[in-house]
Amino acid sequence: MQIKTTKKDVLWNYVGTAFSMIGNFLLLPFLVFLLSDEMLGLWYVYVAVGNLVMLFEFGFNPTFARNFAFCWSGADRLTKEGCVRSGADKDIDSSLLAHLLGACRRVYKRITLIALFVLLVPGTLYIASVAGSLDVLEVYLSWAVFACAVLFNLYYLYYAAMLRGIGSIAIESKVKVIARLSQLALTIVLLFLGFGIIGAAIGFFTNALVYRLLSYRAFWGDGRVRSLGLRSIRLDKARVKEVYKTVSYNAYKDGGIQISNYVSTQASSLICSSCLGLAQAGTFSIALQFATAIGNMALALMNSYRPMLQSAFQRGDGGLVNKTFSKCVLAYCVLFVAMFLVVLAIAYPLLTIFKPGASFDPLVFCGVSLYMFLFDWCALFAAMLCNMNEIPYLKAYVITSIIGLLSSVLMVVYTPLGIWGLILGLALPQCAYNVWKWPHEASIRLRTTVIELLSMGVKDALRR
Repeated sequence: MQIKTTKKDVLWNYVGTAFSMIGNFLLLPFLVFLLSDEMLGLWYVYVAVGNLVMLFEFGFNPTFARNFAFCWSGADRLTKEGCVRSGADKDIDSSLLAHLLGACRRVYKRITLIALFVLLVPGTLYIASVAGSLDVLEVYLSWAVFACAVLFNLYYLYYAAMLRGIGSIAIESKVKVIARLSQLALTIVLLFLGFGIIGAAIGFFTNALVYRLLSYRAFWGDGRVRSLGLRSIRLDKARVKEVYKTVSYNAYKDGGIQISNYVSTQASSLICSSCLGLAQAGTFSIALQFATAIGNMALALMNSYRPMLQSAFQRGDGGLVNKTFSKCVLAYCVLFVAMFLVVLAIAYPLLTIFKPGASFDPLVFCGVSLYMFLFDWCALFAAMLCNMNEIPYLKAYVITSIIGLLSSVLMVVYTPLGIWGLILGLALPQCAYNVWKWPHEASIRLRTTVIELLSMGVKDALRR
């Protein structure tokens, strides 16, 4: 079955991505106004630790989504790299899809158990080390609720892979919006009722619960899925294991990439809190949150088209791949710059209104945004390589993340640069290699150049 990304899918993916980000920003004034600087910094430490633990799914989500797309497009077997080509009209192999789903569930059960241990022991010890003299009951109760939410999110993460793998981009995005709305409404109410950081944690748990319930209903309620009779197919344990071995080959590579990406971005908040204090961590984390949101929005079109690109690649339609990807490259550049200017001109001045005297440094935001533009530029072309079921950039990502981590710590500790040392330490290794290497490699495989892709995207936009 050919996967087609419609305008509705693209629109709802933008809405879902935007609302996920906007939800954080809508919460931000309330968090800034109703939490102390130390509690605000602690909240972002929670978020950073939660993001770290989510890495324990280790690349299986994008890998499963990619293989779901291959199955949905007619593949009758899965391969470690590349894919088996099929015609556009080939039927779905329901048995293969059912065994892929079985492998998916097996993986996430085991991952969640590992994450549980990490949150209970080293996670709790780290929170205790940075909490200082903050109220013990409030800290540990909020951390317990937040940790439960992370585990719940992690266990049912495969529903996102399944929905995106069958091309249900719009539905998955609608579910995301509803879940975020529930979090937003409940968190604001609880903050005003005086629940503080505990209220923020309860709201986060509500998001996880609503997303799981609605995504379950969306997938199994899809008429195309029901017609396959997946639940009635008896699973062969040996075949489930075989599917797992095939999928895990690139999943572990994807996982290595995700960990490297975390080290190169979100882990900087942990460095900042440990070396510069919670107040400085809050300032840096807000800038990082804005820049990350801009990058996610700029990459939203690429994420919308990923199932279609994977399906087109599986069917050998190179012309459609290049035409579609050119739109993604142009959209990334235009959207990132436009949203950066909006945040700089509007959002940052508004923050000072909500909490006068607090440190919201627009120059730090500019530095972090430049770094994130370069980082996500690499990610854009790496994603295209990943759509081809190839991950040649693992070693480079791991090495640059380690060098970036070490250099940022050294610059923060041994120079007077403070936050700027953190930014420079992260950026320089990326600029030295990844920024130019992977756009070049992706262009070779697509038999084009970055300039030609941008030109193709501009011409297509002007025709519209």
